Amino acid sequence: MSQNIKAISLDDRINCLEAVVIPKHYPNGHVIDWHCHQHNQLVYASSGVMAVETESKLWVVPPQRAVWIPAHESHKVYMYGDAAMKNVYLLPSIDTELPNQSDVLNVSPMLREMIIHLSEQPADSASTKAYWHIVQVLLDQLKVAPQASIQIPLPNNAKLGQVCNSLLDEPADNRSLKQWAEEINVSSRTLSRLFRNEVGMSFIEYRQQARLFHSLTLLAQNLPVTTVAMECGFTSVSAFNHLFKQSFGVTPGRFFMN
Repeated sequence: MSQNIKAISLDDRINCLEAVVIPKHYPNGHVIDWHCHQHNQLVYASSGVMAVETESKLWVVPPQRAVWIPAHESHKVYMYGDAAMKNVYLLPSIDTELPNQSDVLNVSPMLREMIIHLSEQPADSASTKAYWHIVQVLLDQLKVAPQASIQIPLPNNAKLGQVCNSLLDEPADNRSLKQWAEEINVSSRTLSRLFRNEVGMSFIEYRQQARLFHSLTLLAQNLPVTTVAMECGFTSVSAFNHLFKQSFGVTPGRFFMN
C-alpha cells in the first residue's frame, strides 16, 4: 500500500507542548486521509466507532479501546456513528518507555476519565502542576494498559488482497473458499495456504473477523441487532449473538453499554 505521506503540521498549541489532549467531533462516514504526526498519538473516541488503518493492519476501535500510533507512522481513520474523538498527543521524548509499535490498547475507566478530563482543560492549563500530575498518571496507565486488538491483518499478496478486500467490503458474501479460489485462478489449497502465511488466519476466521468488524460499525449507528446480523451475513441472530459474545464477552445489544 504505497502512499505519499507527509507529516501533518499540528496547530501551535500541540507543537509547543509535550503533552496535550485535543477533542474533536466527526459525523458518521467522515474519513481522515493518510497522514502522520511528529508526536506519538493515542487515537481515542469516547463515542462512536473508528476504523484505523496503517500500512499493514486495519483495527476497529470502539469506545472501550484506543489505538497507539508512534510518531511519524502513517495512518488513516474512518468514523462510524457520532465520533467524539479525544486524541492524546505526546512528544516521543516525554517517556522513552512508551510503545514503539502501533497497537490497540484497552481503555480502563480510570484512563478514560483522565483523557476526558484533560480534553476539557483550557489551553493555558497545560503548564500547571495539576495538569502534569494527571499526565504522569496517564503515562503510567499507558505503559500497563493491556493490548486488546480487534484487528484485521492486510496481506501483501495481490491475489489474496483481492479476496480480503471483497470480504471487508461485502462481509455478507457467502462464497466458499473453493469459489474464491476459482475467482482468482488458484487452487483451494494455495488460497488456504496464503491465508495462513499472509494473515495468520484461516479463510473462515478471516471472514468472521470481517463480519465482527463490520457489525461494530453498524451497531455504532444504532441499527437493530437483527438488521446488523443480516447485513453482516450471519445465518441467524442467535449465531451472531454467539460469535459476538464469544469474541467480546457481551451480547451485541449490551456492547456499547459497557
